[in-house]
Amino acid sequence: MALTAQATITGSVTSDDGAALAGANVVVEGTSLGAAADAGGSYNINGVPAGNFTVTASFVGYESSSSSVSVPASGSVTVNFSLSSGAIELSGLEVLASRATRNTPVAYTNVAKEEMEFRLGSQDIPMILNTTPSVYATQQGGGAGDARINVRGFNQRNVAVMINGVPQNDMENGWVYWSNWDGVG
Repeated sequence: MALTAQATITGSVTSDDGAALAGANVVVEGTSLGAAADAGGSYNINGVPAGNFTVTASFVGYESSSSSVSVPASGSVTVNFSLSSGAIELSGLEVLASRATRNTPVAYTNVAKEEMEFRLGSQDIPMILNTTPSVYATQQGGGAGDARINVRGFNQRNVAVMINGVPQNDMENGWVYWSNWDGVG
């Protein structure tokens, strides 16, 4: 079994005003070696092989700093870092969102905004639903808001009518007063 000599890189990480940066990351580039600075800003990286390396210190809210170091076959090398505070410029940010299709134990119909705009015209909202399977809509007097719907044989008192997820049924009798929604579209 061959043993290779290894050295230690020690030092401290401080801010440009001299305050210790506890938790700052110090890594030896090109290796898996590194350490975090302790509460006093000091760090020790053990087991560094001999050679020339770049050591980099970084901390959130501060600009990273690198230093070239020649590591001897044994012993230790001291590398101190003073990090300058600064904003990190990021590239553009794009926020994307999606929603899983709602799985419900009951049948429902979702009418898209585009479909409503295309079909509504001067009709009451229930009349748009005539194109939906199992829905029958009627107008009773010809005035605005007097339409009624039946879904699978149940009148609108027994059907949860929601617009943008908000229930529209009256809390006392279950009716939906479509005249309140006249002109929506």
